[in-house]
Amino acid sequence: MTADAAALPRLARAAGTASLAGVLCWLLLGDLGIAMRDRAALPGGLEMLRAGGASDTATSLLLATVPALLSMLLVPYVGWHSDRCRSRWGRRRPYLMVAAPAGCLALLGLAFSPALSATLDAALGAMSPGLRACRLAAFGLFWTLFDCAALCALSLFTGLVNDVVPFGWLGRFYALFRIVGLGAGIAFNTWIFALTDHHLAAILAGTGLVFGASLLAMCAMVREGPLPAAAPAGTQRTHLLECFAHHPYWWAVAVFVLASVTFNPFNTFYQFYAHASGLSKSTLGMLTALGYTISIASAFGIGWLVDRCGAIRVSACVMALYCATAACGYVLVGDTAAFRMFYLCHVIISGAWFTAAASMPMALFPRERFVQFNGTKDLLVVAGNIVLGAVQGPVLDLSGHDYRLTLLSGAAGSLLCLLCMTRLQPIFLTRPTPP
Repeated sequence: MTADAAALPRLARAAGTASLAGVLCWLLLGDLGIAMRDRAALPGGLEMLRAGGASDTATSLLLATVPALLSMLLVPYVGWHSDRCRSRWGRRRPYLMVAAPAGCLALLGLAFSPALSATLDAALGAMSPGLRACRLAAFGLFWTLFDCAALCALSLFTGLVNDVVPFGWLGRFYALFRIVGLGAGIAFNTWIFALTDHHLAAILAGTGLVFGASLLAMCAMVREGPLPAAAPAGTQRTHLLECFAHHPYWWAVAVFVLASVTFNPFNTFYQFYAHASGLSKSTLGMLTALGYTISIASAFGIGWLVDRCGAIRVSACVMALYCATAACGYVLVGDTAAFRMFYLCHVIISGAWFTAAASMPMALFPRERFVQFNGTKDLLVVAGNIVLGAVQGPVLDLSGHDYRLTLLSGAAGSLLCLLCMTRLQPIFLTRPTPP
């Protein structure tokens, strides 16, 4: 073999690595748009509700229950059609190119909802239910539209990653995605969150523009490549039942539902809890940024462990640690200093869970029908959030705003989640474990 011939495999590998790096960069840009929901839009929405004097029940309904009801129907529907779509743009990007501008416009509407609700209140005159009710109605409309678009985009983005990223790299790739999202969170909490008192509309509008532009740019630059054979024909009901024909699928769904029960109550009300504990907004932002910084430092190490040891094992270790932390928090958090300590631990450990568990669906569900299986899982997670959202707000109102109950929910949910993870056997894995 000549030297030129021997160099060809090396050149091919280098070209493949460069191509993969390019795809990664564009996917990271798309992930930045996806991250805007949790890192900027959700804190902004919570601040809008808090400033408007919304009750815990109204907050839970508007942020969780109502959007979840609609996304419960919409996300599986979009995923089912995406799995079967065969176009020159691929099967994920056509739907992402609709979700991106829809979410952007919804956040722009949310940004100007106070002015729109004031106009509506004045136009209705004596028939108006009141300015506060108009504001809550406008908030509910625009937030629901945005949340449905964002959750559809997240499901489709996960399917796109599953289609284009090699399986043995998923843990490290998702670690990089976490770093991007956490970096956005650090920037928001360090420099922007304290400005929401006076510039909330501009912040929400900017968040919407970043959401839409990032996803559209990713769609323009990422090529999906050869697609697997189209999923067999049938109704959505048929394929929903097909998912549950695999008995271990129930345990997999239970893991994700209980993880949502573990983290969502505290994540929904942490700003209210911090305010009740006497923690200033600037200190809360600083603690969040510090927790995200630590999460960034550990993200790639967690991703490497996932690729070597498996997502289930690593995620189980993290969930066990959170269970102990939440239980201690419920017992010990009683003043500002204790809340500061627990909040920092919550940000770090919950972040480690999301990094470790990000690639778990790819290990559990078949590639050719990934969004179908993952979307069905998301449907049941959303159903769990609906039940949780309908209960947590009234319970907190009736308890006199005892936000320690969110820590009790975290301890109980994490323990049950951990027990379900022990039932996930290696035989359920639909792909070989990477070397």
